[in-house]
Formats: sequence, C-alpha cells, structure tokens
Amino acid sequence: MGIINAVTRCRLCQSSSLEVLWELAPSPYGDLFCEKKSDAKNLPKIDLTLQMCSTCKFVQLGQVVDIDKIYKNYIYNSSNTQNLPSFYNRMSSSLISSLGLKLTDLIIDVGSNDGSALLPYLNIGFKVLGIEPSKFPSEKALSLGIPTIVSYLDDISVSTCISQFGQAKLVMANYVSANVPNPVIFFKNLKDLITEDGTISIVTGYHPDQFSINMFEYINHDHLSYFTVSSAVNLANQVGLKLVSAERIEHKGGSIHLLFKHVENEYLVTESISQLLQRESWMQIGNPAFYQLFKNRIEKASLDTQKNLPKSALIGIGASISTTHLLHQFEIGDRFIMLLDEDKNKIGTFSPGFGIPVQPLHNLLEDNLNTVVILSWQHTDILIKKMLKITSGVKIYIPLPNSEYYKIRD
Repeated sequence: MGIINAVTRCRLCQSSSLEVLWELAPSPYGDLFCEKKSDAKNLPKIDLTLQMCSTCKFVQLGQVVDIDKIYKNYIYNSSNTQNLPSFYNRMSSSLISSLGLKLTDLIIDVGSNDGSALLPYLNIGFKVLGIEPSKFPSEKALSLGIPTIVSYLDDISVSTCISQFGQAKLVMANYVSANVPNPVIFFKNLKDLITEDGTISIVTGYHPDQFSINMFEYINHDHLSYFTVSSAVNLANQVGLKLVSAERIEHKGGSIHLLFKHVENEYLVTESISQLLQRESWMQIGNPAFYQLFKNRIEKASLDTQKNLPKSALIGIGASISTTHLLHQFEIGDRFIMLLDEDKNKIGTFSPGFGIPVQPLHNLLEDNLNTVVILSWQHTDILIKKMLKITSGVKIYIPLPNSEYYKIRD
C-alpha cells in the first residue's frame, strides 16, 4: 500500500462525522502510465474509499492524495477525449449567447489543460487566459497561442492573473472542481477572479446520473469531491456566491453545468435548481442505501466478468484512468496482454499496476486475436464503429453497464 493520510473532516463543512460508503479496490494513480514496465508494476497501490458527511451529506474521497504526483508529469490532453472538443464548442456558443459576452471581455479557464475549452473563444477573437499546473498540456496550449499561467489556482496565481490581465467576465472550471483538495478555498479564489457582474461556469461529473448507469470508475484518486446541486448550494452560501443555474448534460456518463454569480447580483435564478433539488431528494442521494445498491450492482458485474472472460490473452480497448480502476476493481488485469488506444501519448507506455503494454488501435488487424474487451465502455458505440473499419467477426466483451458479449457480424 502507498502511505497516504485519511480524511478526518468533511471537505465542505469540516464536520468530523464521516460515514464510509464503499471501500473500493486499492489502485495506483490511474493515469500514471510509465515508459518502463517495471516502473508501472512497482507503482504503489493507494486505498480508495467513498464516504459521506453525515452532517451535510457531501460525498467525497476518504483519502488525502499527493496531487503533485498526479499532475506534475500529467500527460492527459483534453483534446484526445472522445467528443470533448465538440462539447466545448457547443458550450462556448451557449455561454456567449446567454451571458451576452463581448469580444472585449476576458475569459479564464482554470485547469485549462491543453486549452481545448478556450480555443473556441480564441478563434472568435476573445481575450483568453488559462491556468494549468501541468507542464505538458500547458505547452500545447501555449503553442496554440493561448496565454497560460502554469500553476494551481492559489493566492499567487490569482494575484498574477488580476495584476497582468484583470478580472474576467467569465471564469470556467471544466471537470476540475472535483479534483481540488479544498473546494471552499478553490471557490473563493474563483470568486476573486470574476468582475462584479461576472459568472463562474462549472462543469463536473454528476454522480447521481453516473452511478445510476454503473459508472463506478468516476471514483478515483483524481476525484476528491462528488458534487450535487444540494452541495453546490451549500458551497455557494459559504463563499458569498449564488447558484443561478443548474443543468444536467449528457456527457461523460452524466455531468452537470452550474453557473454562479456574486451573491449581491440580481441575476434571475432558474427554476431548474429547485427541480433538481427535488429530483435528488426523490433519488435519495443523501441516503447510504443509494450507494449500497450501486456497490452491489458493480460487485455482480465484476463476478460475472471474471466468470465469463478467458483467463489469459485478452486485448483491452482503452488506456485511461477509468480503465486502470476497472482492471483493479474487477481483478482481471493479469489476463491482458495488450491495451489498444488512439492517444499518441499513451502508445508505447505500460499501464499502472499491471504493466500492460499500450499499442495503437489498428493492431486489431493482427491475426489470432482472442477476446477483445471494451474497457472504455462509456464510448462503446463510437469504438465499435471504429473497430468495424479495421476488422470484423471479433468476439467482444463489454463489462459495463451490463456484462455481456457483443458479436460483430460480417
């Protein structure tokens, strides 16, 4: 086991009343694909616990992680994620229209990665700025002409941003608010970055929807906080913000788009907030029973997968954080001889924990293929279409949301 501290107080309300919902399989940090097989296999396994605050019902990871080890040499590029660039294009059009943004307005993206979310604004002519701690994706953003402060969002980067660029009319944090150790401080810093009439736009995974379709891999060491509309309202109240809009979106298995304004702002609050609060109550998101049923479904899928798959020579489709955790949780990693992926940064590396080599997707052309497992099952339809262009008649297994074989026919 890796040496790591346990969370003793709620990340949102500081209560010490924390209840364990699920002890998942220990795993290395999911995206630490290594250039050497020995390094990949020797990565320490870290405990992974989902827990809930009994006081405010905030769901969170039970471990304090070393974020520098995760993000210092982070090789993930947002632009490589299926459909994410097109999603950001649609999101930019919506925000420009609904917020009445002008080309003279500054747009900031926190956790900007390779600049994918800022690129649509840059192409139109907006002033943009990224804040990103990881050097590798930051360099790509800079090469695209996107000014980027290579740093976490902290007092220093906030001061640098305001002194050099000014405050922003729109500050985005796309799929990053779940990753920060202290969400209260993070949102205070976001608040400091916006003008008096500015807006904070948050896109994050929405676990009520993700867990309902058995997307358990969202629980990983990257994701320390699991937001609901209820927890977003609580967080806003703590930092002097007002949640003015909440919208469920069909992306990454289920996400939510939240808009915040300064609490003094007279911006109209949408009815969607009260509607989603009611839905969360109906779903019993604050009841541990919801998570127990989820856990039971995943354990059944794991047992079915272990029983149905051959014991060796498997080919996996997908090399990502999610696939790392699926292989560990289902205890099937030692059955694979290869992972296939289209991410050039992953090809030629070895998977965390099991040291499985990552090869290009076109290697499906090789003869004598055994069973192929779609580990990135959230993208099943897209991946099967790509596979059909390469080969046919391959025996395919899909472990989730329902464990089953899928036969590609000639």
